[in-house]
Amino acid sequence: MMTNMKYEDRIGIIGAGISGVTAAYQLAKKGYNHITLLEKSDRVGGKCHSIEYKGKTYEMGTLIGLPTYKHTIELMREFDLMDKGPLLERGFFDTNGRKTTQIPMDQIQMFTQEFKRLPEILKRYKSLQEPGFLHLPADLCQPFSDWCTENELSVIGQVYMHYFNTFGFGSIQDVPAAYVLKFLTYDNLLSFIEITHMITWPKGVTELIRRMADQVEDLRLTCEVLHMEQEGNGQVRVETNQDIFYFDKVIYTASLEHLGDMIHLSSVDRALFECIIYERFRVYAYRVKGLPELSGYIPCNMNPERKGHMMAWYYRWADMGTTDLVTVYVAENDEMTDLEMREKVENKLRELGGENIRLYMMKRWKQFPHVDSNAIREGFYERLDQMQGRDKIYYAGEIMNFPTLENCIVYSKYLVERFF
Repeated sequence: MMTNMKYEDRIGIIGAGISGVTAAYQLAKKGYNHITLLEKSDRVGGKCHSIEYKGKTYEMGTLIGLPTYKHTIELMREFDLMDKGPLLERGFFDTNGRKTTQIPMDQIQMFTQEFKRLPEILKRYKSLQEPGFLHLPADLCQPFSDWCTENELSVIGQVYMHYFNTFGFGSIQDVPAAYVLKFLTYDNLLSFIEITHMITWPKGVTELIRRMADQVEDLRLTCEVLHMEQEGNGQVRVETNQDIFYFDKVIYTASLEHLGDMIHLSSVDRALFECIIYERFRVYAYRVKGLPELSGYIPCNMNPERKGHMMAWYYRWADMGTTDLVTVYVAENDEMTDLEMREKVENKLRELGGENIRLYMMKRWKQFPHVDSNAIREGFYERLDQMQGRDKIYYAGEIMNFPTLENCIVYSKYLVERFF
């Protein structure tokens, strides 16, 4: 009987994005009977944020899934969400809105040679296939652009930039190589280059999380955690704007920047969390006629000095010819006003042939929590891992394993297997 007693533990999970909902679902599958999921927003999903417009779904956060996302696909199967979504066709455009090629013709030969060498280079980094970022080799701690120079991958580096910078993950010139290579494994990079069988969720990516959250016995929305501490009897007291809860264990999946407001942190732990960097990212939804009916990348706007300019747009449902809504991706520029950024976007839409341009909505995200090269070298992830289970609190979420749907699912499953 004693072996099953742990399944009677009361587990609190903070944050109902993909990480929190996956953790709750995995715990329930494992046999835990008392799971409470606390979410301060009025909806589940976090950055998975699908909206409906004229009877069709559009993505204001998480955009697409890759055919390599086996854990995501497994969950989609379980929840009967395998129907094919809209096709994803794409093109590359120059600063003047003219169609161009992804790789300049004079660099094709060098690209081919680099691409042939890439699998052999990536074989060195077996640790990246494990959940998390523990015990990284020193060369993965340097900025990705330096890693490319070291490995003589100048053309491939530009291709990586197209699929990294566009989605609000910062710049390959600053971000440690470990993050870029965790996201863009060889197979993932190939999926982007070939653009075959992307997962585009006709019902919206939020539908997967909603169906998973429906399995949670006790889900509380608009429930903001104010304070947490471990009591003398070992339980964790969680005070919220709705109720006070007592849990045997807590899994925290929300942003770590707010953790210091909720629990007592030592100056050492506080300094650790102050290392975390966020990228400010915007997704605009525009009603517009006359755009090329495909999704487009504008590589020259992906460099850090072009923040505030449109990097890409997603013309969802273009294959069905039934929409005038497109979503547009912009890295925020702190030195530009909202109006200036909008003007840059709308001018670009006009250059691309857009007419009758009207803003439908905009979402601002604090995207991609990560740390710089120095913090990784100094053991940020090892120290964060040592905090797992301290005061009965465990950590999952974007920073632990890179903020894609698949990587968040993988880390939550790993956490449940490891500690529960």
